[in-house]
Parts: sequence; structure tokens; C-alpha cells
Amino acid sequence: MPTTPEHRTVLFTAGEGRRAPLTWSQQYYLAETDFARPLGRGLALRRLYELRAGVGEQDVAAALRDLLHRFEGLRSTVVRDAAGAAQRVHAAGTVRFAVHDADGARGTADTATAVMDELAATPFDVTEEWPVRAALVRRAGRARFLALVFSHVAVDAFALLPVTDHLVSTVAVRHPEWPAARSREVGRQPHEQAAAEAGEPARRSADRTLRRAAQIFRTMPEAPAARCGGGPRHGAEDRFRFLSRSSPALDLAAGAVSLRTGESVATVLAAAMVAVDAHLADSPTGFLQMLSANRSRPETVNAVVPCSQPVPLCVPVRGSSFPELARATASAVLGALRFGSYPPDRLAEVHRAVEQERGVRLDITPTLNYRPRAGALPCREVTAAELGRSAVGARTRWIPSDLVWQSTRYLSADVSESGIRLVLQVDTRVHAPAWAERWMAALERLLCAAATREVAADELVHVVKQSEPTSQES
Repeated sequence: MPTTPEHRTVLFTAGEGRRAPLTWSQQYYLAETDFARPLGRGLALRRLYELRAGVGEQDVAAALRDLLHRFEGLRSTVVRDAAGAAQRVHAAGTVRFAVHDADGARGTADTATAVMDELAATPFDVTEEWPVRAALVRRAGRARFLALVFSHVAVDAFALLPVTDHLVSTVAVRHPEWPAARSREVGRQPHEQAAAEAGEPARRSADRTLRRAAQIFRTMPEAPAARCGGGPRHGAEDRFRFLSRSSPALDLAAGAVSLRTGESVATVLAAAMVAVDAHLADSPTGFLQMLSANRSRPETVNAVVPCSQPVPLCVPVRGSSFPELARATASAVLGALRFGSYPPDRLAEVHRAVEQERGVRLDITPTLNYRPRAGALPCREVTAAELGRSAVGARTRWIPSDLVWQSTRYLSADVSESGIRLVLQVDTRVHAPAWAERWMAALERLLCAAATREVAADELVHVVKQSEPTSQES
């Protein structure tokens, strides 16, 4: 275990301070953060940086100082008043970082990971603290790791690429799973992005996005009824549960289906998700949200500010074979990602208006968060026998999570050359844990079937709905 930490302070001066609106993506992540905080969870992104040989404490302090000077989002706090939520960019301030000494038999990297986990354990108070926390881990007097934890209101995964580039250029070793930023140009600062969103071009684009969302809401299925009994009785913190699945058969099947259909692995997973949702609910259509990076413009490629937001799509499912469904999903995904960002409060207004128009309740929270990691998932032909042999390596288990989203079901897919790891968050007020297990089994069963043959419409229904034993809870 690390020893009781010492603390260091970093003073920064960065010129002009200002108050600015939150960007649309920041508004989305602030709402999610406000939802998670009472549940004891914080939407935090973690990075553990191994330090280069010869790097000392002063080098780390200088790198942190430069980081805050360069990226205003990392020295901003949220302001809440009668006018609503905004951000205050600070011209100067002090950042503290802890210094831990690793000792004993525990490995230094394991100690650093434990330090990072402790750093992330308390949800961010976005109005009172900086959106980045730091800790240095030493062994035998040598600086070995820098642990950083970021508030999601300040960054998303793409925003961390230029942050990592800066640290690699000064003190850190590049991890194989951290690609370099796509451009050397400095992206927009948060106040610049907010100003751009207030302009007429962005408003027109948002209007188009919201009109498209209204069309989708008019064709999507009704929300399922809440469970009898209302889910857990132990308190709100037990409302959400998290089912993890890793399976060599799923890895092979997703790659094979991508090869057979000519669609991306992300599209294949989205198609399987809407198919399972639709057929388990006996609905003619399937709905989900996908996270859009919204970084197609040069000025947003390297912006250290969150730009991502969920975008809705709805796909006709009934009467479609899986190849047909994959093509329809690809078209829907492309259309959704093309329309881009929008003000979250206006989407909520559209949602309420369509609910009133249709006279039904609509659940627009089912989400797929596809997160590609280093290297692409291998795509090759497979046989049914190969899939059967691979199935023995599957592992399904209920896990804790410090991330929670306002979603009845939220599927995170971490995909790399080494395979796929799925985590399904379920709201137990809507779906029982046993339903989540059946859902996860049906998703893999469908992809394994589609990996070796064209699954026709009638067979697709049968494959999804057939019952079989699922996981062993642990």
C-alpha cells in the first residue's frame, strides 16, 4: 500500500478570466453528473501515465502548470445562479497534487492504480473544485506514475488525446492504447465552442437535428411498463446494476458478421441491439441512441472540451432478415451521426411534445456507447463448430461500476484487436436482472447465428426469443 501522501501545490497564471455559457455537450454531461452524484457516483475519466526515466517532481509540476495554462477547460468551474448554469474560466489559481510512496511487495503499477481509484472515488463537485485531480506515485524516491482523474463536464475521451500528447511531450511514456491526436493544431477553447453554438449556422444545424429527432420519436416504440414491485427496495443506490460479458465466440461472431455484411462492427452491434430490443418487446421497430463524437470540423478535432452527445435512431425490424437489418441500421446510424449536436433542453421539449401528440410514454434513453480501442477487431470467416468451441471461454458476471447514466439500458462496448468487452447497465425499476441476462445471451446468440448464415426474418425472431440458461452471478 502507498504511504500517507505528502502534498504539493502548483501555481498557474493564464491571462484572462471570463464567464461563458456551457457548450451543448457540457450541458449534457452536467445533467448526467448531477444525476449520478446523489447515487455516490461520479462521471470521471481516468488516465494513469507512466513517467519517463529521469522525470522528477518539478518536471511533473511544470507539466501540470502548462496543461492548465494551455487548456482553459481544465481551469474552469461551473457557476449556478438565477440565469442558469454557466462556466467560469479562472485566470489564476492553485492546484494541489498528492505524492505517494509505494512500498512493500505490491507492484508500483498496482499501487498507482489503487491511488487513481481512490482519487476517483469521490464524485466531483463541479462548482467548487477544478475538473482535474492529480497524484504522483514514487518508489525509492523516483517518480514513476502520474494519476489523473477528469470530470466529464470538462473532457470526453477525444478531448484527452491532446492532453495526452502534451504529457507525452513533457514527462510521460505513450501507452499503446493511446493514439496521438489527429492534428497538431490547437482546437477551440470551451468559450469559443459555446460562442460558435450561439451563431446562426449552428442554430440552423440544431433545428435540422431536432426535426429529425421528432420524426424518429413519432415512429419509435412505446416505453415498457415499470416492473411490478418497482425494483430494489434498498434505496436509489441499488437501482442500477451492471452486467459484464466477455466471450471469444462473440469476438469471432462480430468480426465475421462485419465481414459478411460489409458493415462496421459498430453497426453490427447496433443492429443486434435494436433487433433484440424490438423482438423481446414484440415491437415492429427498434430504437437506440449512439454517442456521436461531433469532431468532424478542424476546429473541434483537438478541442479540449466534450463535444460528444447521444443521437437517436429508429430502425424497422419486423419482417427484416439480419443482413437487411444491418443495412437499414447502417443508413440510420449514418443519418444520426451526420446531424450532430443540439441543445439538450430543446431535445427534451421535442420529446415531451411528441409524447403528448402520440398519447404514450417514450423511453429515449436506451444507448450504445461504442468505444474503439487500439487495433481493430479481426474480421474473418468462422464456422459453427469454431464458435461452439469458443463458447466455453465466455464469462458473464455482475460487477460494480462508478459510472451510471440516466438510461433504462446502456450498453458500453470496448472493442479492440484483443476482443470485445460489453457492460450492460440496467435500471431495475424497468428491467429485472434476469431480463438483462436473457438480453445479453440473445445478443450473442443472434450474432453467432448471423456469423455463419443469412438469418431470415422468421428465424431472427426465433433466435432472439429462444430461452436458454444464462450467466452465473458472481
